Amino acid sequence: MLGYLRSIFSLPPAVLFYLLSEMLFGIGIGMAVIMNFHYLALGFDTVVIGFAVACHTLTVAALSYPAGMITDRFGSKFTMIFGSSFVVLGYFLLGMVETPLQLYLVQIVMGFGFSFVIACEFPYIMSLCEKKEDETTAYNLLTSAFTLALAVGNILGTKLPAIMPVGTTNYQTTVFLIAGAFAIMLFMRCFLPAKSKRVTEAEKHTPKKSGWKVIPSRQVMLYVLFATTNGLIWQMIGPFENVILRERFELSDNSIGYMLAFNSFLLFLSSLFTPFIMKKSWRRLALYSAYALYMLTMLFMGFHVIVYAFYLFLLGKGFSGTLFNSFIDSSMMKATADNERGLHSGLRNLFRSGAGAISSAFAGYLLLGGNYNSIYFVTFFVILVQALLYLFLVRHQLRHDLGESF
Repeated sequence: MLGYLRSIFSLPPAVLFYLLSEMLFGIGIGMAVIMNFHYLALGFDTVVIGFAVACHTLTVAALSYPAGMITDRFGSKFTMIFGSSFVVLGYFLLGMVETPLQLYLVQIVMGFGFSFVIACEFPYIMSLCEKKEDETTAYNLLTSAFTLALAVGNILGTKLPAIMPVGTTNYQTTVFLIAGAFAIMLFMRCFLPAKSKRVTEAEKHTPKKSGWKVIPSRQVMLYVLFATTNGLIWQMIGPFENVILRERFELSDNSIGYMLAFNSFLLFLSSLFTPFIMKKSWRRLALYSAYALYMLTMLFMGFHVIVYAFYLFLLGKGFSGTLFNSFIDSSMMKATADNERGLHSGLRNLFRSGAGAISSAFAGYLLLGGNYNSIYFVTFFVILVQALLYLFLVRHQLRHDLGESF
């Protein structure tokens, strides 16, 4: 364990600096926990919120494929800087939204930016590694840095509105602070190298591309199909979890912030130690145990339970789901050839976002009637389908591509 922790700090400085900038990204996203409260304070209902999320995810879906090709063609750093600029602009404009139409348009601007950021972030940090074997660790550390900062952002997002100047709502100033966090992240990433010396040397011995790669391999499409189910699951629950907590259990903003912050901290621990678990002989037991816990906690959250039991299930769902998906996602990206990683990432976001847009709109209507239980039963069914897809298709492909047991 100590050897693994020491190996983290022996990663290239560029990787560590990128992880530091990722923490600002996580703080910004964590502070955005108040966005739904901001929308509700503006007079928008859950249907408007659901369609706003759908506008964002559909935009990401429409642009992820070309964003992935641009990443492979022009490099991850270019794509990162370009996309981050629109994310900053989007959050700044979000603070000035007053009507549903304005909200939908700004979500499209943000979706444009996020489509490029998401398409390149994992290929980028892996390309900064000087050793091939460090790629899996870097992949998971990116998630770890994000989720740790997410916990901090959750607390800041629910605390700051009480002490910041009031705008059109109590949350408007905090929205501008979120834009500021992303702006600092953008500034930091301008100083990062385009790629590691290892990747640069490897490209010198690789034939130059004569065109754009637009047709993915069979294995990439299979991995993308699995990722699509994650899009359905996350967008069904994630954008509305704070609303569900407040309406179902009548919790205060501060209580919700602390609950989600602690949950994010567990997600950080889960993704941090995933590479360590992946190297152990008992990793398959850990993998399947985590997936079983993920399914069961999602099911139990659909029943009428007291808030303390619900919170335990929430923590179990987050920890186990992150462990399983970090394990599989990093393995799928590692199994993908370097010249397809951008395309893989872009296609994954395309299908995840498209599926997520449908599930977000559906979830908004489901919650409109005050039904805060059924959404977990629907999500449990999607996880069950995902489990069958993994058991009968994905794990066999991973065994073939990596020569490891899953």
